[in-house]
Amino acid sequence: MCGRARCTLRVDAVASACGFQAPLRSINSDRYHPSYNVAPGAHMPVVHYDSKDKASKEPVVHCMRWGLVPSFTKKSEKPDYYRMFNARSESVHVKSSFCRLLQKNRCLVAVEGFYEWKKDGKKKQPFYVHFKDEQPLVFAALYDSWEDAEGEVLYTFTILTTRVSKQLEWLHDRMPVVLGSQDLIHAWLNDDLSESALHKLTQPYEGSDMVWYPVTPAMGRPAFNGPECVEEIKPKAAIDGALAQLFGKQKARDVKTLAIGSSLKDEEILNEEEQKALLAGVEPDHDRSKVSQGEEVSELDLPQPQKTEVKNESYQHNQEGGGLGSSQDNSKQISTPQGPSEQEGSDGVPGVAQNEGLLPIDEKVVRSSALELPQVNPDILTHPTKPMSRKVAVEVKDAKKRRTIGTSKGSTTNNNAPTGGAKEKQSNLFSFFAKQ
Repeated sequence: MCGRARCTLRVDAVASACGFQAPLRSINSDRYHPSYNVAPGAHMPVVHYDSKDKASKEPVVHCMRWGLVPSFTKKSEKPDYYRMFNARSESVHVKSSFCRLLQKNRCLVAVEGFYEWKKDGKKKQPFYVHFKDEQPLVFAALYDSWEDAEGEVLYTFTILTTRVSKQLEWLHDRMPVVLGSQDLIHAWLNDDLSESALHKLTQPYEGSDMVWYPVTPAMGRPAFNGPECVEEIKPKAAIDGALAQLFGKQKARDVKTLAIGSSLKDEEILNEEEQKALLAGVEPDHDRSKVSQGEEVSELDLPQPQKTEVKNESYQHNQEGGGLGSSQDNSKQISTPQGPSEQEGSDGVPGVAQNEGLLPIDEKVVRSSALELPQVNPDILTHPTKPMSRKVAVEVKDAKKRRTIGTSKGSTTNNNAPTGGAKEKQSNLFSFFAKQ
């Protein structure tokens, strides 16, 4: 209990907190280093009466180590400051380490607050306990001196504890003995203590001005020091709720939907890199680094078409004319692209597979209609500013390829060229005039 405390008071402020108006003489004040995370073994300022002789007693501020080392400890032993940094007030008058100190070696310890851990299974959450008005807490303590093998005298102290107050029962079963009034402070330093008087002085502090809040678990390490030790942290539920609200997936999905003006799913949205690759003539699943760097993508980088045999004459593609027409060979091999809908034409210009997959086409439609581009905003082809769905992206890609076929140098596409039976009639007329 009370294994950590905050003590950032000046040496002269310690005397004032203990009820002394005039400045007090200090001893070993250079060894004291104010800290937000004081642990046993550190030097802290305590107030006690320095009695060099029985006739005179002088109050002093003495910087001692926290963690009692009894005077009867062997000189060859190494001091253990964690062994007795606290003393139970209920048994202090019977234990040999403390009872001999009750009459002459009582002292006061002033701190701004102390830390206590709440156990929750295997986890422990530290809480910072202090006065609401930030006034220092004054603890009842005992001190002793010990001389080591080299003849150096070491002064140490221990803080008395008692049963916990009603308002802190949820946190721990023990708490420091807080002297909450000047009368109690004076009595602890000056009065002769009987067992009944000791019992009265060491009652738990029940004042409503004592408050607490959770702090970071990092302060459990003695090396962690600074104002961060006493900063209040939010409950875990509140933190999780704030993170869920800030990084919610639904919010991100709504933003994407609003950007494209429709309710498309996340997986249907093309990112900027995929759009660039698509408009450059490469599928998003292919090597994008070459496209982004402006390098030429060879045919080897693209998926190779697989050959399938089709016996329906309306499936065939007239590469020489750049359009669709009838054929005399019903078993001709054609290429059905997998991935990009492209195939190399006889004139070096990429051809386009009509209806992507070469589905059956009505012969009347073939004869009467030329290649018609879908109604697509031309600005999208060169300046895409909004995310596109994959369905729209495929249409854009088809439109760009067909436009390329119609405008490329050396293309033989002629939308006014005769097709089917018209071409056959023209051939018969040529034969008639030749005979004449």
